[in-house]
Amino acid sequence: MAGRLVIAAALCPLAFAFSNTVPLLAWSSSTSNTLDRLPSKTDHTVPLIERILYNVDVCDHDAVVIVEHPGLHASDLRSLAHTSKIGRIFAASPSARQFQYLPADASYDLAPVAESVSMRCGSRLLDLTNGDKEPFSDGLKYVINMDLPSLEASGGSRKDEMSTHDTFLADELEFLATRFPNHLIIYTGSSPSAIHKRQSPPLAPVRPALVSINAPVNTTLPEGGILKRYQLLTPGLITGLLVTIFILLPIVMLGFSALASIQSPLRVEPPKGYSASERKTQ
Repeated sequence: MAGRLVIAAALCPLAFAFSNTVPLLAWSSSTSNTLDRLPSKTDHTVPLIERILYNVDVCDHDAVVIVEHPGLHASDLRSLAHTSKIGRIFAASPSARQFQYLPADASYDLAPVAESVSMRCGSRLLDLTNGDKEPFSDGLKYVINMDLPSLEASGGSRKDEMSTHDTFLADELEFLATRFPNHLIIYTGSSPSAIHKRQSPPLAPVRPALVSINAPVNTTLPEGGILKRYQLLTPGLITGLLVTIFILLPIVMLGFSALASIQSPLRVEPPKGYSASERKTQ
C-alpha cells in the first residue's frame, strides 16, 4: 500500500505537467518538405504552427484546413487509437507529423494566422467558425478555418463525445479531400477558455457551405400545362384581381357615367322677329 502511495505521489506532478498541454497533428495529401523538416520535439506551440503556415510551400496546396478543438488532450486521441478515423487518415498521409504535449496558449488566436496565409497565398478565406456560407469556385485556392465544439465531459462520456467529434471531422475532411486533392490539414487543441465555452459551435457540416457554383442544376420541367409548371395564381394575385374587378372597376365605370351626364350650358337664342338694330334705334 505504501509503495502504491509513493508511485501515485510521484505521478501527480507529471499529470499536472501535462494538464495544460495540447496536441498538434499536421498532415498533407502530398509529400511536404515543410512537415518532413520539422523538429522531432518542440516546447513552443506558436512558433511550430507559424513555421508550418508561413512556409512558402504552403501556397502550393489547393486548400489549407486549420481545425481548432478546444479542450483536446493527447489522451483523447490515444483513447480512440484503434477506432479513430482521423488516425487512419493521418497514418495514410504521405507526410505527417504529430506533437502530443505542446504548451497551451489561451491568448493565441488562429483566425488572424489563417487570414494572413490567405492573403499571402492569394487564397480565399472561408471562416466556418463565423458561419460563412460562401460557395467555392472551381480553380481557386482556399484557406478554411474550422472550430469543433469544446470537449468538457469526463470519463466514459468524454470518450463517447470524442468519438462523435472524430467521426464528424473525418467525414468533413474526406469531403474536402474530394474537392481539394492537394491539401494540408492542421488539427490542434486549445485551451477551453470562457470565450470558447460561450461560443462553442455546433457540429455543423461543411458540405452546405461548399456547394460548387458550377454544380448541375435540375432543369427538368414537370409535365402538363403552364399552370402545372409555374405557380401563377398566387393568393396575393387572386386577391388583387378580386379587388380590381368588384371594387375598382365599378367605381371607374360610375365616374365615367357621371362625367357623361354633365352637359354643357345651352346657348340662349333670341326670340323670332327680334332685331338688335331696331332695339338700338328705339
